[in-house]
This record gives sequence, structure tokens and C-alpha cells, in this order.
Amino acid sequence: MLTLGISTSSGQFALVLGEDGKTIYNSKEFEINNELDDMLQNALSSCGKEVKDINGIIVDIGPGGTSRVRTGVAFANSLSFASGIPVYPVSSMELAGVDAGSKYNVPVIATVKSIKGNAYIGLYNKGQVTIKYGPIEEIPLMTEDLDGFAVVGFHREAIINLPSLKNKNIVDTEMLYGDVSLFTEKTELFKKREGIIFPYFAQPITENTI
Repeated sequence: MLTLGISTSSGQFALVLGEDGKTIYNSKEFEINNELDDMLQNALSSCGKEVKDINGIIVDIGPGGTSRVRTGVAFANSLSFASGIPVYPVSSMELAGVDAGSKYNVPVIATVKSIKGNAYIGLYNKGQVTIKYGPIEEIPLMTEDLDGFAVVGFHREAIINLPSLKNKNIVDTEMLYGDVSLFTEKTELFKKREGIIFPYFAQPITENTI
């Protein structure tokens, strides 16, 4: 079973192909135009595969850079529509939570920069994700029942230095994003949810959809 994973929230698109829980292609290992169509064609040809071999698309629906997230999600939806492949939407906060949570075995706070001093803030705890939009000063309230947590994203240092969190055990993961290869290495985890297929479409996460 071939799985396509697409990351939209980092600085550039990333694309992986996986089979039987193993990543067989990772775009980060290739110098190629950062256009998803070119990346997919390179991935398939490198692995001797075709679009018809793909049985699921796991796509990062953000939050992240708005235009990039929308472009990536639209690409996944278009491929799904054209080929009848189900889409499994995953937030960038969940990807970061799964990645850091498995390494440090603690809840995870992940943040993404936004405008006017706000941020997307995700709390990943016990397999569940809560996402809010606002200033990082809201994090103490979100984590008041936790003894500690790991931080991922652009605001790690600022979060660690919040006076109201001085009694928390906070781990700096030094990570900005979750690793897209987890889409293919932990396929069963992300495919537990119901796949989306036409006439339904995956929707990007924005401040208006949280």
C-alpha cells in the first residue's frame, strides 16, 4: 500500500512516499523545483510507481503560511478528485505533537507565527490536539493542569521565559516543525480517522476556522 504525505506548513513544501510503514521517498533528499506536481512526478519515477498505486493522501492542513497551506491542500484535493484517492487531513500541530511527544514522552505545545502579535497555539496531549489563535500569553491557561511540556515552533524561547510558567518543567525540542516522514512511518495512526473523498474536501486551518 503506497501512501503519499504532503507537508505544507514549513518554509517549503515537503513530500514523502511510504510503503508498509517505511519511507521510500523524501523530497528533502532531492534538489528539485519546489512545485508539488514536479515533486510528485519525481517521487513516483524515482520509486517506479504510478499515481494509481497511491491508496491514501495524508496532508498537513496547517496552520502555517496561509498561501502555501491553501496551495498544498488544494493540490491534495485535486489529486483526490481526479484519482478517487481518500485524503486524511492532519494539522501541523498534531504532526509536531506526535514527533516531539514520541521523543520526550510529555505533552507538546506547538506554535506558528501569525500577524499582529498573535500565534496559532496547539496543545498535543494523550493523542488529542487543541488549537487556539491568540497571544502566547494564553499558554499558561492552556497548560495549568500540566507539570510540564515540550515546546515546538517559533516561540520556544519566549514561552520558556514566561514568568507565569517558571514552575513548569519545559523541554526545548529545538524543533520548528514536525517531521513529514512520520506521515509514512506512522501511517496507521493518521489513517485511523475517516478519509475524505469527493464531494467532500479537506479544509485548511486558518484563524477563521478554529
